[in-house]
Amino acid sequence: MTKNDIAVELCKRIPDLPKSTALHVVDGVTDILADAFDRGENVYLRGFGTMEVKTTKKKKARNINAGTTVVVPAQRIVKFKLSNQLKNRMNND
Repeated sequence: MTKNDIAVELCKRIPDLPKSTALHVVDGVTDILADAFDRGENVYLRGFGTMEVKTTKKKKARNINAGTTVVVPAQRIVKFKLSNQLKNRMNND
């Protein structure tokens, strides 16, 4: 599903909402999420899930083409955990 698909679904659920406005809303939400992740903040959406910013440790890896060992630096990632409510909905419980 793309941003455009989400905007189209919003328009179906809110009939008076113009598609251009729906696209602005989707862009706004993704910008807000990205800003929160940049600040290292976790995002909690009740009934949907939790997006946690984690930092991986630096580690050694193998470059199989060159046959050398390289160091992969620590980096921040976002882990997503489904809420029980959404998990149950997906599994028809």
